Amino acid sequence: MAALPEELLPYRILAAAEGDTAPASSSSSDPTDAVIFVGICLVLGIACRQLLRGTRVPYTVALLILGIALGSIEYGTHHHLGKIGDGIRIWAGINPDLLLAVFLPALLFESSFAMEVHQIKRCIAQMILLAGPGVLISTFCLGTALKLTFPYKWNWKTSLLLGGLLSATDPVAVVALLKELGASKKLSTIIEGESLMNDGTAIVVFQLFAKMVLGESFNWEAILKFLAQVSLGAVGFGLAFGIASVLWLGFIFNDTVIEITLTLAVSYIAYFTVSSSLLLHLY
Repeated sequence: MAALPEELLPYRILAAAEGDTAPASSSSSDPTDAVIFVGICLVLGIACRQLLRGTRVPYTVALLILGIALGSIEYGTHHHLGKIGDGIRIWAGINPDLLLAVFLPALLFESSFAMEVHQIKRCIAQMILLAGPGVLISTFCLGTALKLTFPYKWNWKTSLLLGGLLSATDPVAVVALLKELGASKKLSTIIEGESLMNDGTAIVVFQLFAKMVLGESFNWEAILKFLAQVSLGAVGFGLAFGIASVLWLGFIFNDTVIEITLTLAVSYIAYFTVSSSLLLHLY
């Protein structure tokens, strides 16, 4: 594997230092503290939603402020939060890949499954335009701003790498707020559909620039071929798994356990199959 450029060495050292200290801080804690913290978070979420109902303040904003306050008290002061703080530190030290692997497939499937087909047909052009060229334009605009603004002496590849990382938006709170406010279904579909598609575009762009930063070079033909293989391959895998699961569900009658289990299993298997094929194309 190629060595990292010199400008990225401080960040690699910092990440290694953080990785070395995180397990030590959480190893002395009781693992049940993580479950206690989840329960407290659920109670706070219920309380915020109930207290702010009927007001103009979204409860997601209140939850964000509460989270910042709890983290600031635990990490920024000498007044630690006891078991709550231990739960915060356990979750802060968890492997992010594990967190994504557990929650992301189910969230993506639920979001896409809840969308109406006729609304998707009406808005598919706008969603593709925003998730494809829109993300690329955002990547180059952010990369240019980072290159010209930050005093880190990054080259263009490193700046565009961070631009691709920041260009994918996840408007979960925005979509939930639009539903509560009674916004048009078309607007909600465009925003939610674009958020589902732009993740794939941003991942591909990020991985391309990551390989370039690590020393590999690509010509335009190789880049376009790679983008076509990954995008069309993902759609093909999704259609294959969708058709297979629908055919299987057709043989099941009035058995909710099998139906729910099969649906959940297909969402995870499809996600990891496509992820594995993407990694094979990248490496």
